[in-house]
Amino acid sequence: MNKAQHDYEVIFVDVGQGDATIIHKLSNMHSVLVDAGIADPVLSVLKQHAELEAIFITHWDKDHIGGMPTVINWIKDQRQKAANVYINLQYATTDIAKRFRRTLDEACGDRTIKLKPACNDSKDTIEIINGKISILWPTHAIVITHPDDRNFGSSVLRFEVGDFGLLLGGDAGGDVWPRVDQTVLKADVFRYPHHGGELFTGENRWSAYELISKVNPDWVVVSVGKNNPYGHPSKEFNQVKSRYPAIQFLDTTKGNIRLQIESSTGNIIKDN
Repeated sequence: MNKAQHDYEVIFVDVGQGDATIIHKLSNMHSVLVDAGIADPVLSVLKQHAELEAIFITHWDKDHIGGMPTVINWIKDQRQKAANVYINLQYATTDIAKRFRRTLDEACGDRTIKLKPACNDSKDTIEIINGKISILWPTHAIVITHPDDRNFGSSVLRFEVGDFGLLLGGDAGGDVWPRVDQTVLKADVFRYPHHGGELFTGENRWSAYELISKVNPDWVVVSVGKNNPYGHPSKEFNQVKSRYPAIQFLDTTKGNIRLQIESSTGNIIKDN
């Protein structure tokens, strides 16, 4: 396939033990960012593009928002059109959460950004970069009733354009996935949740095998730090890999992963 046919790319940024995903439309150099655990590697990619149209915050853990204040301030310096920030409605009192809230407040005040809730109560899709993003989880009620469980309330997002589908699992645990609409889980590329952490920890929770079976992807990407102290990816995840020899399993321990997408066919190649 000729590289010139590719009209999108998805970049899983190596931020160590954290997350950052950039979806980039090649024709106009516009992008969408999902999470930013560390600012510098994210900005090194964003600076190659013309405009950041939207940001999605899956949840308020440091490894997902640590770089966001710097990213928001960078948008301000670009003097670009205001970016929409779809923000998980959780509440956190960590130092980075407090700093991020101050940054959001200032950026809203000077119209650098527009804040929007990231929950799926309306079931509406978000039209963006000529594709659409669906927020599959959580509902507002879940965030309110489980305020201390940020992983249970972590956003699950689906991006689709043409014949291509991307599923972004945030840090959603095994207890989340049985509650998500299973008719929309199928995806070509699956950013596996919680850095490959263990999912099946008790009753009414999906295992790694159940989740991958439902998504049925061609590519699985794990955003994980090399030699991290958490044992990620888990034994459960590593064991299930051998059951799917046809799936391409990738991780960010060796740097950014860049997948080139042909949206009209859904064809994907990895840019080395």
